[in-house]
Amino acid sequence: MRPGPPRGTTATLEVTVTADMATSVTGRSTRATYGTSALLGHVEQICRQIVEPHLEPGEMAIDVAIEVRHREPVPVGDHITLEATVSSVEPTKVVCEVMVRSHGTVVARGTLEQAIVRDD
Repeated sequence: MRPGPPRGTTATLEVTVTADMATSVTGRSTRATYGTSALLGHVEQICRQIVEPHLEPGEMAIDVAIEVRHREPVPVGDHITLEATVSSVEPTKVVCEVMVRSHGTVVARGTLEQAIVRDD
């Protein structure tokens, strides 16, 4: 991996919760609120945005650990903001902390660790 991303680097992702992001169990919708599986996908997306510009040809980032606490429901149609911040960087590992807010309230928070591996 090229040097970086430096500790403290941030990225923001704005999302409007849609019906296809709603909570579901085995494909069956259970509530018209932002689902945890959609949340995890957005956490992966924003953290990947931070790491990808620093990868060298032949490298890829893979998720190796994720801890997320989904604290509050967010209704379909509401807007959320995810903010990821690099908390640690090693030659083969990047850890990001993520805060998710809706209307100024923290609705989820967590960390995602990505390992940098050869894509051969």
